[in-house]
Amino acid sequence: MQASERVRLVVDPDHPARPRVHQSRAWLLDADAFHDEFELLYREADTAEGIARMRWMATQLWRSADEAIHRYVDLLPTSSADDWEADYDPSHLGEWYRVLMAAHLEPAPSLSDPRALRDGLTALGWTPTEARRLAYGRELTTLVASFASDVVVSDIAPQLMVGCRGWLDDEDVELGLDRLHALDPAAFRHQQPLVPLVEELHAMLLAERASADRVLLLLDG
Repeated sequence: MQASERVRLVVDPDHPARPRVHQSRAWLLDADAFHDEFELLYREADTAEGIARMRWMATQLWRSADEAIHRYVDLLPTSSADDWEADYDPSHLGEWYRVLMAAHLEPAPSLSDPRALRDGLTALGWTPTEARRLAYGRELTTLVASFASDVVVSDIAPQLMVGCRGWLDDEDVELGLDRLHALDPAAFRHQQPLVPLVEELHAMLLAERASADRVLLLLDG
């Protein structure tokens, strides 16, 4: 295998797979620490040395053999490290923004079927917008806008306009938990398949509440 290829994980058939939570599509992101780091890197992004440093950090994560990093990076719709090294393009900054988050993530309980949860929540009284937000999160443009400087927002946010969900902040989590706790158990009488999905959502939101200095990052993949 060439050094430029991303390391692929090999599953040992003699050892059972880890529980679903370790294959999470949900993470707790230290948004303050990540954006502080990104801002420092971005200050030098107008120089060749600054771009080279940011590229190097992103490629180290992209090629990392760390399993936890792989479970996140493998879901990102980015170019490869080879592409980044071959020729710089301004779009790489948006890709590196997402890749560099990997160093600031902790796995969280996730959803086994976001689409079914979204549809089920609407049946339980959520609006389509509310249900989609809980299942897939807010657009990442709002994450940038909430934590980054105006310069970073103006340059990075436009690159995260399409297909870049998602995240939930403390307010989203508290509102979601309040709605779940207010549900009448009788609402599930004819919606039994929703019970495990709602339990997954509840566990995911509780994980964020227990980490008040983190936000919830979601990826569907």
